[in-house]
Amino acid sequence: MKQRGAIGFVALMLVLSILYAWFRLSSELGNRENPTTIITVETAKHVVTPSMAEASRGMVFRQAAAFTLKATDGAEYSLGELIREGPLLLTFIKIGCPCSEAAQPFFNRLRAAYPHARILGVIDGDLGPANLWAKKIRVSYPLLLDPNLQIVRAYGVENSAYAVLVDQKGQITMHWPGYCASMLRELGASLARLTGSAVRPIDTVDAPVEFYSGCPYDL
Repeated sequence: MKQRGAIGFVALMLVLSILYAWFRLSSELGNRENPTTIITVETAKHVVTPSMAEASRGMVFRQAAAFTLKATDGAEYSLGELIREGPLLLTFIKIGCPCSEAAQPFFNRLRAAYPHARILGVIDGDLGPANLWAKKIRVSYPLLLDPNLQIVRAYGVENSAYAVLVDQKGQITMHWPGYCASMLRELGASLARLTGSAVRPIDTVDAPVEFYSGCPYDL
């Protein structure tokens, strides 16, 4: 009797194991027929294209367009007055663009490293929004108000995060369609050369290796 009971118990366990395996297999097959959809959202990255790079090279050695614009510090700036004081770096900002926000700390560091160069931002907004942006991102220099994209167009800028360097003769010496670690080093060397000062390396650890631009302007 004991032997029969043991055989019955083993048979029961075998049946239960088979049923468990069948239910598990059915469940897995059902999941394959109706899989859970996982959507991965990646932050948009605006890689500098060959056509953007070519257009920027075409702006080099051109005479910079004259302007007179008000800025976030309440002053009015003109190109002629600015370049009398030294070379001028213009950084281009689009309100609401995360690329502009990511690039800004590096331009703050360049301003601290090369105080004899003038650095001004060009922002696509009026005074109120521009001041809010400058306060949020802690910009260390004035922003020229360009809500109608006058300077953006005149300087051949397509996206935010562009940078344009103008020498004291009013000539565009460098025109970058974005930024990356190597571009920031090149920009620093150019500022050192134009101001007659030593190259002062800035921290570019967080800068992208690849050449990134910003969000497109509504041109």
